[in-house]
Amino acid sequence: MRMTTLRIIPVLLALFLAHAMGGEPRIAILGDSIPYSGQWPALVEAALRQTPAYRHAEIVSMALPSETVSGLSEPGHAGGAFPRPCLHDRLDSILSKYAPTLVIACYGMNDGMMQPFSESGFQAYQQGMERLKKRVEDAGAQFIAITPPPYMADTPEKDAARYNQVLDTYAAWLASRKKDGWKVVDMRPELGRQIREAKKRNARFIYAGDGVHPGQEGHFMIARAIWPPLASILRVPVRVRFPEGDEFRKALERHNLYKLAWLTETGHRRPGIPKG
Repeated sequence: MRMTTLRIIPVLLALFLAHAMGGEPRIAILGDSIPYSGQWPALVEAALRQTPAYRHAEIVSMALPSETVSGLSEPGHAGGAFPRPCLHDRLDSILSKYAPTLVIACYGMNDGMMQPFSESGFQAYQQGMERLKKRVEDAGAQFIAITPPPYMADTPEKDAARYNQVLDTYAAWLASRKKDGWKVVDMRPELGRQIREAKKRNARFIYAGDGVHPGQEGHFMIARAIWPPLASILRVPVRVRFPEGDEFRKALERHNLYKLAWLTETGHRRPGIPKG
């Protein structure tokens, strides 16, 4: 334990000094339980670190399970234990304490609460995303929005609420904002293609066993869908190598260590998150 602590201290000191001097980009990844798992964000972090512009950047996920930008929560969420947290309750703390130069945000899966489309819910999502973009840019940071991944991709026949079509609507609106100067990564077409191809190769392939949270291969698919358009926006090389095996495990471990530390530092209202 002592040796581990001694190894970590110089890393933390270096990151603190870079932060204080403003010498390197500082990227915050925001979202819900899917990016909170750390897998696709750790892969995107690894890709960014292979580019000269972001090799020494601070890259931290502060995604939070159950979170929305809409501020909506269905009755009895989590068995009545707590309502869905809203990003806007903690965004000021993230922007002031972490001071990102770039915010990458992926919301939508929770915002419609897995219920049929409603105009009021759609408007709450739109207003939440617009508010997020404005607050990020007012803080002097760049903002990139990512569309939500699919719902019930393995069993669309069980999607009685047609919720994946709700997410299609949310994603189409986000993509349409490009004409207004928004920077948007639409993962859905390419991710859908990868899922279909995987099922052709192996009829037993499952993207997300519960209809929401992808398995590890699903996270690799998300990273492969996100990276090319993200690299284009950031004007960095598209050709990178995602870590695999033990290299990926170590990258994920480090990524999640910093995630929990910054979630604790910036604060949130979601029960059940380990302290960092």
